[in-house]
Amino acid sequence: MKYTILLFKFLFIFFISQANISFAVVQNKIVANVGNQIISSYELKNKIKTMLFLSNQELSQDNINRTKSQAMRSLINYKLKKQEVLKFNIDNNQEAADDHLKNISSKYDTNIGGLKKIFLNKQINFDLFEDEIQTEFSWQRLIFSRFGNKINLNEKEINDELNDIIKIQQSINEYKLAEIEILVENNLENEEQIKGINNQIEKIGFENTAIKYSTSSSALDGGHIGWVSSKSLSDKFLKLLKKMKIGDVSKPIIQSNTITFLKLLDKKTLNIDNVNLDQIRENIISKKKNELLNLYSNNYLSKIKNNAFIQFK
Repeated sequence: MKYTILLFKFLFIFFISQANISFAVVQNKIVANVGNQIISSYELKNKIKTMLFLSNQELSQDNINRTKSQAMRSLINYKLKKQEVLKFNIDNNQEAADDHLKNISSKYDTNIGGLKKIFLNKQINFDLFEDEIQTEFSWQRLIFSRFGNKINLNEKEINDELNDIIKIQQSINEYKLAEIEILVENNLENEEQIKGINNQIEKIGFENTAIKYSTSSSALDGGHIGWVSSKSLSDKFLKLLKKMKIGDVSKPIIQSNTITFLKLLDKKTLNIDNVNLDQIRENIISKKKNELLNLYSNNYLSKIKNNAFIQFK
């Protein structure tokens, strides 16, 4: 009788453990193939939870449903970038990744170790989150290594522009900006995407929407791009900013393959006598280079996405 009871207990534990394993297999199934990589249901769930946490949203079924498609798009982009980074043996930019993690941690009044504990308490896989950040910075290195030599700015034009500033203007406007940039995959969906972004800005705020939806590298910092001189902005952007008040969000700026929203965080006017023209010149060059690199990045990602085998299960 004793052995019968022991055998029964053993079989009960065995079947329960097998049921748990089977449940885990069902829960952690492959939901998509992206090139030679996969996206698992666990990764998708973790990405949704991460996006909702970073954008200060409640983990509710409604929010999960609204975030799922964007989480999947984000994971597809991540997998494609990861594939290219590995293909070209791009080293991790650990220093940049750590700086970014420290910046995120500071928002929760803690350090990276404390942020890991927060993720653990919320049952979010920190390692997956960290790898996405490292991959993004490695991707930026890849883009610069492949296209950096194609960025040729006309030094004479830049110097002539500075001379015009000195001759014509007595002051220079600077704008503190944040951005949300989304890739346009289908022009027919523009109106729907714009409506969705505007709804999210109204509901969860600009910064949280940038974290959740923006494809620009500035999304890592809530869309913040800092102070920008009026002389380094395109006419299209400048015309909108001149009409905006501090705190305003611009109308969507539709370009060839992106839609951009700008938020005016602050603005100031600098007297030309007190301006470091060398610094302005460097700012103009830096802005133009970043715009071109961002264009190359979006185009390259679109290209490999169009050529990749992406299959949903």
